[in-house]
Amino acid sequence: MQHGNGSQSATSGYSAMAKALHWLIVLLVLAQFVVAILMPGIGRNTVLEPLISRHFALGVVILVVMAIRLTLRLRHPVPLDTPGLMGWERWSASVTHGLFYLILLIGPFLGWASASAHSLSVNVFGLIPLPSIAAPKARWALTAGDIHTYMMWALLALIGLHVTAALYHHFFRHDDVLRRMLPQPRNR
Repeated sequence: MQHGNGSQSATSGYSAMAKALHWLIVLLVLAQFVVAILMPGIGRNTVLEPLISRHFALGVVILVVMAIRLTLRLRHPVPLDTPGLMGWERWSASVTHGLFYLILLIGPFLGWASASAHSLSVNVFGLIPLPSIAAPKARWALTAGDIHTYMMWALLALIGLHVTAALYHHFFRHDDVLRRMLPQPRNR
């Protein structure tokens, strides 16, 4: 199968690295949602506290891992479809994956801008302090925080759709859609 300009062949399966990055993102996003549910809301007079700091740090880690994942994906493309998929299934898989990349790459920047506008420092687990990317109370950055929140709700919906589709393909269609992303058993 040709990909892009036709000069680069796409492989038929995900590499071990692609699978590892996928499942790492799953764990990071799950941890991020747990922290987000437990942390206090961020408002005008919010004081930086451990759960908020952890939320910021996880966001940065998600951004970095997603950038690595996107780079790998662009260098080693894998077709999303398997034989027998209908056109709308190919289209929805492509759109869903594109939205995952968009949300998980743009969302952290929006949250970072909002943190900056609320005068909250972003620091990666106390090791790497990041600069503010917006002035305190910058209107655009406060709006970015609202967009960040809506994007994360959309991400939850996409995750639900993605999991449902994978399980549907596995249990009802009996195809390899889910198995393609599962770790391969080791030969003994």
